[in-house]
Parts: sequence; C-alpha cells; structure tokens
Amino acid sequence: MLNNLFSNWFGMDERFIMHRYISTRWSVIVGVVLMAAWVNYEFIANDTLRIDLLVFLGAMLVTKMAVMIYYRLTH
Repeated sequence: MLNNLFSNWFGMDERFIMHRYISTRWSVIVGVVLMAAWVNYEFIANDTLRIDLLVFLGAMLVTKMAVMIYYRLTH
C-alpha cells in the first residue's frame, strides 16, 4: 500500500523522462550557441577575447565528446 501511494505521488513514466531529457538537451544546445555568439560578438565588436567563456565552451565540448565516445563504446 505504501509503495502504491509513493508511486502515485512521485511516479514517473518513460514519457516524462524523455521529455525532461529532450528539454535539457535543447537548453544546452541553445546555451552553447548563444555563448558562442557572444564570444564572437565580443571579439569582433570590442576586440576582446574572453578566456573564461572559451574555457566554458571547451568544457562543454570535451564533456559532449567524452559522453558520445563512452556511449558508443558501451552500448
């Protein structure tokens, strides 16, 4: 009975998990594109190259590639 009560309150099905996954993926894509656009704007308009933004873009790139390689090798 307690298990059924918790599953009714906190139950998640596959659709919820997939919707959360897809929305997270799109938010990361939009964030990376906007950050890359901002880095280019700062470089072109103000002749400044923000290293901290480049570090974050590089970290996102390395993480994405590492996860892609990991999933390709293990699944």
